[in-house]
Amino acid sequence: MKITEALKSLENSWSREEILSKIKNGENSEKIVNDFCSSKQQEIETLTNFINPDDKVLLSEIEDLSNIESKLINKIKNYSFNKVDSSKKEIVQKQVPQPEKISFDLGVFMMKWSNKFVFISLLAISAIALTKQAWA
Repeated sequence: MKITEALKSLENSWSREEILSKIKNGENSEKIVNDFCSSKQQEIETLTNFINPDDKVLLSEIEDLSNIESKLINKIKNYSFNKVDSSKKEIVQKQVPQPEKISFDLGVFMMKWSNKFVFISLLAISAIALTKQAWA
C-alpha cells in the first residue's frame, strides 16, 4: 500500500461528525481510538514505516498544539463572567457600542479547520519522508 493511499484512507475514515456522535452516545474516547486503530491497522503501519525521527518531533509538536487547543476550549467553556463585578460591567457596556450579535459556532469552526490542519500536517510529514527517502 502506498503512503498516499494510506493517508487518504485514514482521512476518509476519521470523520469528526461520527466521532462526535459516538461521544454523544456515551462511548469512551479510549474505545473510539482503539477501535479506529484496530480497524485501520494496515494503514497506520504503512504510515509509521515512513515516519523518521525528525517527523516524530513534528508529530510531538502537533500533539502539544492539540493539547493547548484542548485547554483553551476548556478554559473558554468554563469561563465565568461573574469575575467582573456588575458596576464595572455596566460602565463597560455604556462605553462600548453594542454591535449586532454575530453568530459564531466554535464547533463548526473546529470541525472544519482542525481536520484540514491534521490532513495537511500528515501530507507534509509524508512529503518530508518521501523527500528524504529519495535523497538517501
